[in-house]
Amino acid sequence: MRAVRSTCLLAVACSLAPTAVFAHSEAASSSYDFVIVGGGLAGSVLANRLSASGQHSVLLLNVADAPPKAYSGPVMLTDEFIIHKNITADDGLRARIHQPGYMPMPHFSTALTGSSPARMLGGSSLVALSLYLRDHPEMLDSWGEGWSWEELRPYFHRAEGLQGSKTALAESDYGQNGPYTIQELPAYTHSLTHEFIRAARAEGLKWAPDLNTERGAGVGLTPTTQHADGSKVHAYDAYLAPALGRSNLVIMHGARADRLLIKDEKCHGVAFRRLADSSDHVVHARKEVILSSGYIYSPRLLFLSGIGSKQNLEAVGLKVVKDLPAVGRNLTAARFSPLAWRTAEPTLSQMMGEPISSDDARAEPAAYGSAVLEATARVRSAAAARADSKSTRPDVVLSFMPLFYAPKSAPLQYSLQGEEWPLRTNAFSILATLGETKAQGSVTFPSGAPDVSPVVTHEAMTHPEDLARAREAVELARRIGGSQAFSQSTEAIENGAGGPDMWTAVYDGRGTCRMGKHHHDSVVDHELRVHGISGLRVVDGSVIPVGSPYLAVPEVLALAERASDLLIKHHGKPSPEATAVLNVSVPDTRVTIQGLSETLGGGFSMMQAVAYLAGAQSEGLLQAPQGGAASVPGALVAVAAGAMAAMVIALSIMATRQGKVEGQGAYAASLLA
Repeated sequence: MRAVRSTCLLAVACSLAPTAVFAHSEAASSSYDFVIVGGGLAGSVLANRLSASGQHSVLLLNVADAPPKAYSGPVMLTDEFIIHKNITADDGLRARIHQPGYMPMPHFSTALTGSSPARMLGGSSLVALSLYLRDHPEMLDSWGEGWSWEELRPYFHRAEGLQGSKTALAESDYGQNGPYTIQELPAYTHSLTHEFIRAARAEGLKWAPDLNTERGAGVGLTPTTQHADGSKVHAYDAYLAPALGRSNLVIMHGARADRLLIKDEKCHGVAFRRLADSSDHVVHARKEVILSSGYIYSPRLLFLSGIGSKQNLEAVGLKVVKDLPAVGRNLTAARFSPLAWRTAEPTLSQMMGEPISSDDARAEPAAYGSAVLEATARVRSAAAARADSKSTRPDVVLSFMPLFYAPKSAPLQYSLQGEEWPLRTNAFSILATLGETKAQGSVTFPSGAPDVSPVVTHEAMTHPEDLARAREAVELARRIGGSQAFSQSTEAIENGAGGPDMWTAVYDGRGTCRMGKHHHDSVVDHELRVHGISGLRVVDGSVIPVGSPYLAVPEVLALAERASDLLIKHHGKPSPEATAVLNVSVPDTRVTIQGLSETLGGGFSMMQAVAYLAGAQSEGLLQAPQGGAASVPGALVAVAAGAMAAMVIALSIMATRQGKVEGQGAYAASLLA
């Protein structure tokens, strides 16, 4: 029965993809100036910028198709809408993740959690909760030559398009004309979030009107990439959709890159498999191949092509093309522990309507626009001050969500599937987060065959400095969570959170192709060129050499913007006769609470909207999940970080209650076109 449901839902998911001018392998050319592997956040930026002049031909290879327009909706609603979709039907693109230091979920596969690297165009930006927090300038300064804060700042600004009041536009440190919209204020803020801010200030934290402008310790609302109506901004809408009319840009979906074509220490192209019929093809790059497949799959493609540790390559029978021991190593990912407090104030879990919330709880559709991690507090720990007395950057972050975080939801940053529906635990959570840890990790490759999945391992936190920072973070979280600044009394949930074995990594890694000067401890140089191989660069979060407590969306945007300049400069400015190609006008077809209310009524539930947007009056869409997190590990939401795509599988976990949604019509058709 479960297999039948999955097959039906996959068919629904495939039917939702918008039509566009995409090439299939049999119709595409055999050579292009630039071949980009991966259509996530970085790949979307590069495809737009490199094709903008009309002079360069660009091919973008991606495993999956374009996202439905319904993905451009309120944050919680679209994350709950996203269905697990893996069109590969093989295990080669389903990572196995080990984090032995985290007791609730030490070992699992993304095949179980619903995280699908067969991601749609736009990648992790589709499910990144619309959070937008830049790294501290000190961290950017440590990237290396050419990548300091002052050098990257213009590229952040080129990507950003701040919307807000005249005061915000005048005083905030954002770009205002870029394609990636950032909102002065979140579309929705829960009343408990304001109380958390008040409690943090009572602990001595300074109020920060904007956390990207005020870069030090403090507390404030989390900046978001939303439109004013609460709908989500993602890379496909911002960068790829406006470029679809360009004749010099070809997007080939359903293609899994399996090998790089390398001869005489030069990359000439890519060998890929067309997943629809398992046929193998080759495409050549006249200028460069650019890997933008994220922190797991960029090192994977290098390794399958003979670039990696000599010892590891020989162990799986691959020919050594270039001995680069750092491929897949030096993985950094933020670690967090979810502390929670019961409250009498209704939290998001009580605002979703049936079957997510109990039948006596009223659905509040405005809450579907919550960015979930609604507020952020940050400080510099005493442990960090002892380790580096000159630094001022915060290293402990407390992320507040007006929702209970079930520990078995890890490593996802939030989930509505951590316990049985209807959700019974009415509580708020504080995710105590460390961005810089001695504990790192790796991505390894147990086989030289493309059909065998990579293994991601996050080391346990055992270093005394890590444990000292963790204790400080937990102590601060407990003081704030139990503060009398909350209008109603709170009760701590004692589930082990905060303990040494309760720190999980997040789906957002960095460093597995990190930049640096030397081939023995880095993969690319400071112009993102793979050491010792010409015509090949890596442009995604895997090259970032340092950790962060935040998702890497801002850094990857700036990285890709600067990389496009490096490539264009290296290969010459556009010739005078080159035809400039303007962005095409993209119709505004975002999913909005107002639009859904006009069709479904003002008090529609979350799952009524999901069923409506799916375009199918399926009884299963309104059923409650069967069993809790322990019995149904596939019932977790997947959130991608870095450039890895993770997709929510809420629609595949329902089995007991029935119901229908009426009123499908032209509005739904426009959303799914």
